[in-house]
Amino acid sequence: SRCSMCHAREPLWEGVAIAPKGVHLETPEDIWMNRHGIEMQAVRTHAMPPGNITEVEEDERRVIAAWLAAGAPLQ
Repeated sequence: SRCSMCHAREPLWEGVAIAPKGVHLETPEDIWMNRHGIEMQAVRTHAMPPGNITEVEEDERRVIAAWLAAGAPLQ
């Protein structure tokens, strides 16, 4: 939910009309298809979300990293 406020087909974040760079993160399939970008932007560089506006916790970033390390399973 921290990502899909903006990265949705119909973003809910005020001032965001379309998903940044056309990246949608609403469904498990969307997330899986964008897993490499998620790793780079949210785990490695912390570039997302910008200024950590949605207040992603370090523990949440570690969970994402562990999911990616496990091969990013959908189930």
